[in-house]
Amino acid sequence: MTSLELLLKQMETPSEVSWKDETYDLALAREVTGNDRKVLLSRLIDAARADDPRAVLTLGYIGAVEALPALLVLAKTETAMSATARRAVVLLGRGNEVLDLIARDATSSVIKMERVAAVMDLAKLGGNRAIDALIAALGDEAFEVRELAWQGLVAVLGLDPLLRSPEGTRELMTPAELYSVWMGSELPELMKMGVDALRQVMRKARKSASPVDFKWLPCPAPETFQKIRLALFDTDAAFPIDEIKPLSGSPRQWAETMILLRLEAQDSRVPQAMVQLDASWTVPVLEGVAKNESTPAELRAALADSIRTLQAS
Repeated sequence: MTSLELLLKQMETPSEVSWKDETYDLALAREVTGNDRKVLLSRLIDAARADDPRAVLTLGYIGAVEALPALLVLAKTETAMSATARRAVVLLGRGNEVLDLIARDATSSVIKMERVAAVMDLAKLGGNRAIDALIAALGDEAFEVRELAWQGLVAVLGLDPLLRSPEGTRELMTPAELYSVWMGSELPELMKMGVDALRQVMRKARKSASPVDFKWLPCPAPETFQKIRLALFDTDAAFPIDEIKPLSGSPRQWAETMILLRLEAQDSRVPQAMVQLDASWTVPVLEGVAKNESTPAELRAALADSIRTLQAS
């Protein structure tokens, strides 16, 4: 059978295509030329209009610019295939024509994977409208969308080089990277703090050639951070409080955050550690965990004591 015949067979019996495959066989599709290509594109366009998402994305991935008029119509209407058609239009280099709709998908679609795809496309397209939507997407309910929005903003704003040392490494010490960790937390209050802080630094970053919140910082105390890491999952170990206290700025908050995140596992050592470090900035997070009905009573009591102490300090 020819490549065209094999592809047409796939389209006629889609149940034989893996559910994980977003397209029909792209290797075969790229082999089709001449009149066979015209036949293939015609069939794919007909299938796209009949709400076949594999057909839509196959047209995009094989660079079928001949299909742009049909795809743009789909992309600009409100059908089951509209968001998928917008993905294909981006692949074909015309995403700016539906940028506002992609931005809407990124922030408003009820389907998580549509938001994921839209955020990824915004990072490819760039520009002020894309940046605005990516900043908004930092607050998405799904971690995957928030993380992709953060990565997309770093790419669009050209911030990655600022986060790296002269040797090209990242110490993960900058305030912006710290906020991205907060944003990814399972602790709702810490996640909100991260989103709010990241939105603020991103708005500043788009106006600055060298935003300070993204400037690479060397780890000031690698041995201390290694001790923290070793103590995180050894509940009989003590955190190196005395070694953390001399730290300041972003590295200090990084150290405190590493310990604070253990509340995701209801680690009973955390409340006292926050008091010993006088980490009053963590009070909203401690309060949120204390109010959670799934938090054990003993931990809630320890949190309440720590909150009172920190608020009085």
